[in-house]
Amino acid sequence: MGTIHSVIPLEGYRLLIELDTGSSIIVNLAGKLKTARFAELSDQAVFNNVKIYRETVIWGDGVLKIPLFELINVAVNGM
Repeated sequence: MGTIHSVIPLEGYRLLIELDTGSSIIVNLAGKLKTARFAELSDQAVFNNVKIYRETVIWGDGVLKIPLFELINVAVNGM
C-alpha cells in the first residue's frame, strides 16, 4: 500500500495524497463534513491546515485525524 509522502489540500474539500510508491489518490471529503466527527473541517482555514503524522493525515494538534486505510476507502467507495 505504501506510506503517505505528502498531502495537499485542494478546492472542494478534496485532498491529494501522494504515496512513497509514486501513486497518488484524490479523496473528496465534502460528504464527510456533515458528520459530527468532521464538521469542523467545513472551515476552509482548518481544512487547509492538514499535515501528515505516520500513516495518518491530521488537522490541528491531531485530535482530528484520518488513517490512510480510511482515506483509501473514501476514495474508492465514497464512504
